[in-house]
Amino acid sequence: MAYILLTVAVWAAFFWAVRPGRWRSYYPQIVFGALLGTLCDLAGVTAFQWHYFGPTTGGLSLWSDIGVAPAEAGLFAWSMRTFPRRRWLFWIFWTAGNAAGEWVFVRADWIVYGYWHPLKAFIFYVGFFAVIRLHMFFCDWLEARS
Repeated sequence: MAYILLTVAVWAAFFWAVRPGRWRSYYPQIVFGALLGTLCDLAGVTAFQWHYFGPTTGGLSLWSDIGVAPAEAGLFAWSMRTFPRRRWLFWIFWTAGNAAGEWVFVRADWIVYGYWHPLKAFIFYVGFFAVIRLHMFFCDWLEARS
């Protein structure tokens, strides 16, 4: 139930933050966030870094991968474009927030760490959002060339 509530909350925040009709401009980051979340989750689960309790498919938390990660990628992209002078502040917010949220899920026994821990999670999320930012840059570059 927590995954469902988190998914609804993150998507509600995304649609609240993005002006009506502008969500389509974040579609590439939304789709890429789902893909990146699924690939990272697959790598982490198969390497015994963590394990999910609750609704999983092949050990993967699809609520996390195709529910939360796309909306977070969209919100991250929105924050990078809306507040360009405060990018680092939002980057820290997203990385620390995700690491802290993951730790809450560990404490609630919805996720079990194998060879993973909160510092690795923080470093992972720095890279996760760096890849999304790189994807944003690439999409903006392609759009400018067309």
